[in-house]
Amino acid sequence: MKMGETPMTLTEILFTARKILDDSVAPYLWPDVELVACLNDRLYAMCTETLCITDSTTPEICAISLSKAVAGYALDSRVVAIKRAVLQSTGTPLFKTTHDALYKWYGAWQNIEGTPAYYLLDTQSGQITLHPTPAQAETLRLIVYRLPLAAMSLSAPSAEPEINRRYTRTLINGVLALAYEKAGTGTLNPDAAKIYRELWGKGLDDIRREALVNGSSTYSLDDLMGVI
Repeated sequence: MKMGETPMTLTEILFTARKILDDSVAPYLWPDVELVACLNDRLYAMCTETLCITDSTTPEICAISLSKAVAGYALDSRVVAIKRAVLQSTGTPLFKTTHDALYKWYGAWQNIEGTPAYYLLDTQSGQITLHPTPAQAETLRLIVYRLPLAAMSLSAPSAEPEINRRYTRTLINGVLALAYEKAGTGTLNPDAAKIYRELWGKGLDDIRREALVNGSSTYSLDDLMGVI
């Protein structure tokens, strides 16, 4: 890795973290398995808090086969929020709604069949519910914000985090914040943990600000919370 180059692979990230932690000689104060656990924790937190991974092509995540007379469907557990839902046959986008709105305008909405025009999202249970209930088989295409497809693992040292390279430094700051909170002589450092926790938070704010400027992650709190 050249001086100043942004680290990307798992090996490079661990190398950079260890250099800052001054823990480059085995036996390590922070074993590799611990640093990888910190890395995955912060990677998932980054994806959840900034919606930095968008997906419209992964079949098992972005395509749901709808069945006649079935309103509710399980979302892939890696979905954080839905950006867009479209019926494949017509290209018509569905509008997000709530239970209260459907009861107000349609009464016994669960008994209505037809072409879906609305969806309700409950990310806590991992369920998407359509209204009207599909009257025929169909495919629902999603554009989603999601978690990484797979966790980082020591079995794949050349793998790269599934995020923009610009965000790697923030990810490492998050790892360092957690690492310095480890109890024990030579590991626990509240002052360093505080510094890197603040750098981590600032980095997340920068990612969110960048998304707003670029118009790629316009969402409200309701998009992230269960609404059913």
